[in-house]
Amino acid sequence: MEALKDKVVYQIYPKSFYDTNGDGLGDLKGVTAKLDYLADLGVDYLWLTPFFPSPQRDNGYDVADYRAIDPRYGTMEDLEELIREADKRGIGLMLDMVFNHTSTEHEWFQKALAGDKKYQDYYIFKDGSPDRCPTNWVSKFGGSAWEYVPQLGKWYLHLFDVMQADLNWENPAVRAEMADILRFWKAKGIHTRHSLHKAGDAESSGHSAQLGGGIKADRPAVAAAELQQAGFVLF
Repeated sequence: MEALKDKVVYQIYPKSFYDTNGDGLGDLKGVTAKLDYLADLGVDYLWLTPFFPSPQRDNGYDVADYRAIDPRYGTMEDLEELIREADKRGIGLMLDMVFNHTSTEHEWFQKALAGDKKYQDYYIFKDGSPDRCPTNWVSKFGGSAWEYVPQLGKWYLHLFDVMQADLNWENPAVRAEMADILRFWKAKGIHTRHSLHKAGDAESSGHSAQLGGGIKADRPAVAAAELQQAGFVLF
């Protein structure tokens, strides 16, 4: 954060920014087309909200693939062009990374539903009967924060939409996956990352800080030091 305190950061929601192909949605080429304007404003960094593949239950904050571009916004080549052209103008890119949960359409969650124990441990699954939730927590979207999966005989936690399954940050494999995703984008030329932890700890959501079975709900905080050591900016 210290490195950014005297910088101008301009947030862009690509879907509504600038449409270059006439389909009614903004796109990555639209951001590239406006770089001279943004440079004239004195912008140091562009903070792009999620443009990853998503079923759009939460405006892209329900990510189905952290290493790809949703076709409605363009292609990986479009993003690489944006990175190059922004760099020519002295503008860095920041990506909004949503690491508290994934879409239930994500490959990891689909493997969990198929019974893969490894990927079930990527999320917060709790054994139980369909008539009794593990806790009385309420989702930010309303209703229970738990969803029952009959074929597994388990509940999974979703502090937001039912299609946004919370990740288990107590699992070192999850933290390693996320660090690897950030390295992927660093290799693409992303200068800085904004790592968004929606409902980062359950205390802030009015929930108990401890789940039955010893699983803490402050999962994103567990990995902050590890990600910072890898050279990423978290705020």
